Parts: sequence; structure tokens; C-alpha cells
Amino acid sequence: MLLKALCECSGAPGGEKEVRQYIAAELERIGCPYEIDNLGNVIAHHPGKSGEQKVLFAAHMDEPALMIYDVTERGFLRFKAVGTRVIPRQLSGRTVRVGENVMGVVGFAPYHMMRITDEQKRRSAENQHIDIAAESKERALERIQLGDYAVVDSPFVEMGENCKGRAMDSRLGCCAALELLREAPDKAFDVVFTTMYEVGQRGMEVAAYTQQPDLVVSIGAVPATDVPGSLNKEGRVELGQGVCMALTDAGFAYPRNTVEAWSKAAKEAGIKSRVVQYAPDAAQAGYAALCRNGALALSLLIPCRTPAAPAGIMKKSDLNEAVAMLKLIAEKC
Repeated sequence: MLLKALCECSGAPGGEKEVRQYIAAELERIGCPYEIDNLGNVIAHHPGKSGEQKVLFAAHMDEPALMIYDVTERGFLRFKAVGTRVIPRQLSGRTVRVGENVMGVVGFAPYHMMRITDEQKRRSAENQHIDIAAESKERALERIQLGDYAVVDSPFVEMGENCKGRAMDSRLGCCAALELLREAPDKAFDVVFTTMYEVGQRGMEVAAYTQQPDLVVSIGAVPATDVPGSLNKEGRVELGQGVCMALTDAGFAYPRNTVEAWSKAAKEAGIKSRVVQYAPDAAQAGYAALCRNGALALSLLIPCRTPAAPAGIMKKSDLNEAVAMLKLIAEKC
């Protein structure tokens, strides 16, 4: 399964080598020409007839991660978050993969043994560590080195019509983009798999500048709010609603006429979709729209429970609707 293989790759910001190699291998397998730029973006060029607009589809390869910055005398690894979406309370007790393939567990001192205030307990990341069962600092440094990345290791599981996996926020988009390239119509367009989204959308900045698109369509995930204690009104996002299109997000207000036009096109094509008024994370389309002379932008989102957490849950049918929407855009532009 394509999504399973992508979720099992490690892809810290700036350390997306595994994801990049897998995507490049898939592109070679389907015979799609591609290039890798100086920043590490993979840019696929789908051959075909040129349309009225130059379209760039975008998905990011990286995920929230940790970086090892110190090792204690007893061999415990101290770490810092890479990116802004690492939530300390979600890490405790989690298995992580450090460097190439060193396994460890995120731990912390028992609260009743800490000489810290209640406020510091809530900010427990400062007291967290990774235990790789090393007996000393010297033994630990034989297996890892300072500056190594660590990512959560969570197995991919199919749960009937749903799937659970790690790094869903990025890998859902990569999966949908690869499926587009597998089944695309005879139209020319580009797809960029970007690096370093989690640390400021650095890959998208370079790709948008070099490709100079007229329309940028990003594909990612949106947190589903169909869980206890969450929204219970019109703004609720649920698994099974199909592909979502954002009117605004944390970084951009999308042209209403563009969103409404593609929403209408999806309905006419029988694609299950909905418009969401606000998405909490800044999508790549909005960022790319600001490069050079500007471009039209559309943010497509796949509902997923806890997409940026150590494990997220999505519905297969939503991914299928997103792929159908990408194909529709490629066909009509």
C-alpha cells in the first residue's frame, strides 16, 4: 500500500532522505521525469498537452521531529523540537527512531521526584529525555551523534475503512500527489514534493520561485473535529466528508471565486467535497501565491484525526476523493 510505505519513511525537516528516495523510485517506476533541486525538493514534470494555466501541485515530505543536542553522563539523550508542532505531552512513553535505526523511548522523571513547580511540570519537555538503554555517555555516542534527528516510530495499521499511521499530515499529501501522477490525464503540469515545511515552508519558497505557476494547489491534511469535546456545529470536520477546500487558514485568505468555482466543479463531477471556513495550519498554496508576481491558490485538505501527532487516523474514501479532485483540476486547467 502506497500510504503505508510513505508513513514508514523517516522525514525530519531537512532530513527527508528516506521519503525523497521512495518518491524518486516511484517516479522512475511510472516513467515520470523529475529533478531534485539544491534544497532537496523533488519536482516531477508530468508530460502532456499544455493548458491555459501553468499548474503546480504541492505536498510536503517532512514531519515534526526532534534533534539530539546533548547526552547525559548516564547515556540519556536530551532533545529539542524541530518545528513548531511538537507537543511534549504527546511524546511521553513513545517509541522513537534516532538517526539511522537506533530505537529509544521518550521518558521523564516521575513528577513527585521533580524539584520543579506545577508550571514547569506542564512544560515537561524540558525534563524529557530519550532512553536508548545505553549505560554511559560513551556507549550512547557509539550509536548516535549529536545533531541526529529522532522521529516517532508508530506502526501503520489498516482499521477497516480507516488507517492509522505516523506523519499523516505530510504523507497523505504525498500519497495523493503520487496517485495523481500515476493516473493523470494527458495534460502538462508539475508536482513538487517539498522539504522543510515544518520550519517555515522553505522548500515551497524556492519551488514557487523557480516554477512560476499560475495556479498552486497544495494537498495536505486538516484536523478532524468529530471527537469528544470538539466542535459540534457547522464548522465540524468529519472523516468521510471527502476532500475539503479552505477559504482561509493560519497564513492566507484564498480567493473566494477560486474556491467556489472548484467547489462547484467538484459537485458537478460527483466528487464528495466541502468548503471549510478556516483551517488551523498555513498551507503551502497560500505561501506559494506570494512569490514573484503572485499566483492563484487553492488548498485541498484530507480530514484526519490528530494529523501532526505521533499517530493519526484517516478514512480511505477521503483520500480517494482528494485524488479525484486533483485529477479534475489537472484535466480542466
